[in-house]
Amino acid sequence: MKKRIISIVCLFLLISLLPGCSSDKDEESDAIIVNDQIGRQITIKDQVKRVVSTSYITTSTCLALGVSDQLVGIEKKASSRSIYQKTDPDLLELPQVGCDVSLIAKTVPDVVFMMKENKNLIEDFEDRHIKVIVVDPSSEKKYDAMVSLIAKICGKQNNAKKLKNYYSTKKSKMNSLSTSNKHVYIASKESIYRPVTPSMFQNTILTTAHVKNAAASIKGVDYPTIALETLLTLNPDMVIMPRNASYSKDSIYNYEFFSSLDIVKNKKIYIMPDVVESWMDPVPSHILASLWLSYVLHPHDYTYENYKKDVIDFYKEFYGFNLDETLITK
Repeated sequence: MKKRIISIVCLFLLISLLPGCSSDKDEESDAIIVNDQIGRQITIKDQVKRVVSTSYITTSTCLALGVSDQLVGIEKKASSRSIYQKTDPDLLELPQVGCDVSLIAKTVPDVVFMMKENKNLIEDFEDRHIKVIVVDPSSEKKYDAMVSLIAKICGKQNNAKKLKNYYSTKKSKMNSLSTSNKHVYIASKESIYRPVTPSMFQNTILTTAHVKNAAASIKGVDYPTIALETLLTLNPDMVIMPRNASYSKDSIYNYEFFSSLDIVKNKKIYIMPDVVESWMDPVPSHILASLWLSYVLHPHDYTYENYKKDVIDFYKEFYGFNLDETLITK
């Protein structure tokens, strides 16, 4: 009987040492399987410790999710982003690789986050056995999916939940404000004749603040160009232009062919704040654009002081720095 027990124990020990047994099974159970935003299924077997972000949009999202310590490479011209200096100055010491596959390979990344418009580079990454995750934050729904995707890959799901809860809270605040029937037109930085359409991510700014898009009838996903006559027909109640626009408010107010527009008669052209970064891009701070618009439309219900506090609290909560309140504009 004793010999039989010893034989059974020895058999179990031998089985545990065979290839493909419990240790490999544990490794497989730790693998992450995700679908990126163009439908590619990707398996990541090991914990992600080295991340390359090829775009400002993914880098800013990584910072808000607490992925800063995992970044080993970022987009080019990163030095122009003041939010990096405020959030983590060490970021600017990282290789600025952009979408250069050979430079990215030198950083030995576990994963690379890349925008959909650069998907033609996928084969180059795969040839070098580099896992690339393609993202596409071209709508509010897709932006939320991008946040969840980055968080899952980098092990930051709790931070993603905190960010989404923040959005939900602020949307509830805006829902409680008075209803506005304003038709608002958001113009591109290049031209007043290139509006945000309902198919673009920036339309989220308007829908979240519960206003109507004055360019609702215009189709296109990348600031399509419209004619002067079309703009006159749209006749928006309010125009929002980026701070870095190539034209000025006065150039619109003083243009004789615009004299019949309500925005000229009522002086209703506003410049979108760009406090340390553009709020019009699909980055975590885009909610602040809607809060600003809500303040502009409902200054008595949602005061400037409340708006300013929300901006300061946002950057403290998700980027970890105290924003100089003098940078916040009306």
